[in-house]
Amino acid sequence: MGDINRPAQLASDLEAIDLDIHDLMHIRSFLDHNRPYVPRYDRGVSLGDAPRGAMETPMTYEHKSKRRLSRRQILRSGAAALGGTGALLAGATSAAQNQGPAVLTGTQIGRTFRGLVRHDTTLDVQELRLLPSDPRQVVIRSLAVAPCYTIVRGALGTNPIQRAEVPNHCGFGVVEAVGAMVKRVQVGDRVVVAGTAQCGQCYQCLQGRPDYCQFTFFSNAPGVEAFPPFAEMRDGTRVYAQAGIGGMSEIMTAFEEYCVPVFSDLPAAELTLLGDQLSSGFAAGHADMHFQPGSDVAVFGAGAVGLGAIQAGRVMGAGQVIAIDPIKYRREFALKMGATIALDPVAEGDGLVERVRELCRGANDRRFAGGVSWGRAGNASMARGADFVVEAAGLQAFPPKVEAQPDPTNVKTVQQAWDSTRMGGHVMLMGLTVQPVSFPGAALALLGRTIHPGQQGGLHVMRDIPRYVKLIEKGKVDAKSMITKRYTLENSRQAVQDTADRTIITGVIDFA
Repeated sequence: MGDINRPAQLASDLEAIDLDIHDLMHIRSFLDHNRPYVPRYDRGVSLGDAPRGAMETPMTYEHKSKRRLSRRQILRSGAAALGGTGALLAGATSAAQNQGPAVLTGTQIGRTFRGLVRHDTTLDVQELRLLPSDPRQVVIRSLAVAPCYTIVRGALGTNPIQRAEVPNHCGFGVVEAVGAMVKRVQVGDRVVVAGTAQCGQCYQCLQGRPDYCQFTFFSNAPGVEAFPPFAEMRDGTRVYAQAGIGGMSEIMTAFEEYCVPVFSDLPAAELTLLGDQLSSGFAAGHADMHFQPGSDVAVFGAGAVGLGAIQAGRVMGAGQVIAIDPIKYRREFALKMGATIALDPVAEGDGLVERVRELCRGANDRRFAGGVSWGRAGNASMARGADFVVEAAGLQAFPPKVEAQPDPTNVKTVQQAWDSTRMGGHVMLMGLTVQPVSFPGAALALLGRTIHPGQQGGLHVMRDIPRYVKLIEKGKVDAKSMITKRYTLENSRQAVQDTADRTIITGVIDFA
């Protein structure tokens, strides 16, 4: 058939052998989209008749034009497509291993798959059927997901739930279809589905705070639900995705603002940690507070998020990283991830804050030489403490099967994190408590401690996740070691239970 780098010659060759137009379109479709070509009259409905909001695959909207083309024009177009995709053919085997095949049907609606569903008083795996999607949504075949501790209270609860829901607010997979308005990702892309959106156009994004993007937890369709149901069970029960993402099912339907394309061959199990836990903790010390070389860092909580912050301290060159956690195996793990010392808050008791301050006292107390006073009263006490403190302990959702935290409400831990911060230092509150927390008014006004809210650590998903991918590739950030147990979808409920029991650092569900 001639040299594929010479499209004009190839077009002539194709015409000479009288290749059928439909044969040519089949070839082009497989090269461009990994799916067979379906003529307009075989698609069931015309584009003009398709319901508004119905999902369109690339093959649907690629052929919208009704302009008639000559046989030679079509052949030349097909030859150009063949000429430009020789490299794709050469790498098809590798791509298939990393991404898997795309969907081979012309529509996603009605597609069946399985997912972990919280419904009525139960959490179990159900067979689901995909519903129509928004033009800005993406259909993603899940490859891996890590349950977050935040979800365990709702997922494992036994109270009747008002609506069926797939748990979790992040995931990782391969794009299998895109809505007509989607620009960010393409079919075949590997994508991190992050817990926070980034549209790049709303007020928060334009002010440099995409961690508070207005698309987070909302769609842009006025007068409708923020996130409509994306599937239904066999009995017709509509199923929603938690936070519009879900993640614990074989298929996700997410708005494109949550999707971050990742151009890496790293294992899916490692990349899925960048949707929430690891990236949030790392961002605390990189994206928002900016740990300084040689600085003192204290991290309350050595779970998945806290370990991300501990690794940020190591990567950013902190002088010391103090890990604080009641669970022995987590303290030991924190030392492997970059902590220089690990403290047990139960053993330290009411002396914990003073212990942190003493660890951060510095090499000398000569104020004219840049030292910090070692005194324990008045202004001397205010000056002592860590430069950066991350509170990532969180409230206790269920009694753990390991050592319990000193204050299950997490109120005292938040106050200790504040008190452990030096005058003029920075503290980020990531762990969450549902109880009111009080701070002394004078100290709040005068000590210059900056409180950073912990919404995903200040993560800018489109900017930061690709950076963290590179750090993992270069061995600077260790995602692999943080995965301490693997699961299948069939035992995904156990993954949530183990997360609630705090018997693992991070569990990852692998999808076949």
